[in-house]
Amino acid sequence: MSQVLIVMTHGPETPDMCGAPFLYAQDAAAQGCQTEMFFTTRGTRLLKRGLAETVFPKTGGKSIQQYVTETAAKGVRLVVCAPSLELNGMTENDLIDAVDNLVGTAYLISQGLKSDLVLNF
Repeated sequence: MSQVLIVMTHGPETPDMCGAPFLYAQDAAAQGCQTEMFFTTRGTRLLKRGLAETVFPKTGGKSIQQYVTETAAKGVRLVVCAPSLELNGMTENDLIDAVDNLVGTAYLISQGLKSDLVLNF
C-alpha cells in the first residue's frame, strides 16, 4: 500500500491555504493510500478546540472543522508535532478529539523517508 504524508504548516491567518491539503488527503485515502496529515508550526492552531469552526477557506464554504471531520472519517491520521504546541501557546488539552497522536520532530523525517509521496502546504 502506498503511503502519503501531507505536511500542514499554514494556519488560521491564511485560511485560503487551509482547505486544499484536506482535499488531497481525502483523495489519497479514497485511492487506497495510507494517509497522514502532519500539523506543525502555524498549522497546529487549526486543530485547537473551538478554532476550527471559525476558519473558512472560502467565504460561505465549509469550515476547517468540516474538513477535519470528513478527512478523519476517510481514515486519514491527523498527527501533531508536539513542540509546535508551545510555539502556538497550546497544550495537549487544547487539541480537538480527531487528533490521532502527538509526535516529536524526528517523526516527520522518519515518515517522510518511508512515504511514497510527501506534499507540503
